[in-house]
Amino acid sequence: MVMFEPLDLNGGKRAELHRVARLEMLYARILKRMSKLDDAADQVEQAATALIEATRQPADRPIMPRAASLHIDAGQTLGL
Repeated sequence: MVMFEPLDLNGGKRAELHRVARLEMLYARILKRMSKLDDAADQVEQAATALIEATRQPADRPIMPRAASLHIDAGQTLGL
């Protein structure tokens, strides 16, 4: 025998609305983080491109080995 009726007969509806609202919030957070990830990936690609351009040697300039560009007279050492 139940002496008191439940105060809220729509608990199931309220729980469903809460679940839907929570899922929408989580979905929005995922989209925001994916956007941040895309922005970070773009920055990495730009930095990699800048590094490649900075280190690229022109094709018309001969590559001189470092040993050939170093001149040591007799009796000198490299200081090692």
